[in-house]
Amino acid sequence: MCSSFEIKRINKWFEIEFVKYLDNRKTKMSKPTFESIIKEINEKTFHSIYVLQGDETYYIDKIVDALEQNVLSEADKSFNQTIVYGKEANAMSVSMAAKRYPMPPAQHQLIIVKEAQAMKDIEGLANYFENSTSSTVLCLALKNKKLDGRKKLAKLAKKFCLFNSDPIRDYQVPNWVEGYIRSKGKNIDGKANLLITEYLGNSLSKVANEIDKMLINIGDAAVITLKHIEENIGISKDYNVFELQKAVGMKQFNKAIQIAHYFASDERKNPIILSIANLNTYFIKILLYIENRGKPDFELSKVLGLRNDYALSEYRQASSNYTKEKVEEILGLLKYYDLRSKGVESSGEDEGKLLIELLVKIMK
Repeated sequence: MCSSFEIKRINKWFEIEFVKYLDNRKTKMSKPTFESIIKEINEKTFHSIYVLQGDETYYIDKIVDALEQNVLSEADKSFNQTIVYGKEANAMSVSMAAKRYPMPPAQHQLIIVKEAQAMKDIEGLANYFENSTSSTVLCLALKNKKLDGRKKLAKLAKKFCLFNSDPIRDYQVPNWVEGYIRSKGKNIDGKANLLITEYLGNSLSKVANEIDKMLINIGDAAVITLKHIEENIGISKDYNVFELQKAVGMKQFNKAIQIAHYFASDERKNPIILSIANLNTYFIKILLYIENRGKPDFELSKVLGLRNDYALSEYRQASSNYTKEKVEEILGLLKYYDLRSKGVESSGEDEGKLLIELLVKIMK
């Protein structure tokens, strides 16, 4: 008979082994990532069906490009590659094409349905999903939409390569930009990176497109600077949202108003809604700093979603210029002026005047 101590030890061992089992099972069942999918494709390991869906079109386009480059040789593409668009396709024609065998010597045929969200009878592909052909690589690329999770096709898609391409968080964009530029053999300084992020947002397709155009023009420059951003993306290094929020944080009234006048000279490129959104994020971080003041810098950086302690210094200075009560009042003002800029309680005021009025109230 086992002693109570031995029983506890055995139970503990089973508990540890069960946790390991669950972790291993979770790993095996984990959803595919962009990186893992690209790695498999580059290694010539293909799924019979890919369903790519979501709002971040950058990842969808890159996976489709990888399939086009790797599934077939150039010589085999003329007979074994079919690319159609959702508006032109229907479930029957796609299914029939997918059931064909590849023309030798190719081992696969590739069928890509771009903008598959436009297929009116996409649910009709469920029959093919239940009896897919191993020699066919079928890719459905749905942009800005996902399959209806309540229906059969979405449930069947989970058995294959189902990739949800969701937008990345705003605070993740600087790291993505840095990695993307490094993959091109260049580097970018911190301020230039923040400026790109502030103005281009988190649409990776848009960000990558602007960076690619810039890289063509900067030649052998190893490091991208504010000057490169200003000359190639059209964002002023002196008159931008990043400089505006800094001027407001430091209570540099004249500089803030000067930037507001610059914005007013071209409202299309500098809409007030962008300024308000960035100031709102800025003051939320100032409030978080105030509420967590006293914690170590690395903890504060994590709470504020900052990439380094250098960026933290600005919030440290700004927090000395605004009390918690004032920041809460400012957040209310930003919400109010956001509504006014959209026509609520407004008689169509000029955006430049609205922004100046807002800045005066913030810094008084």
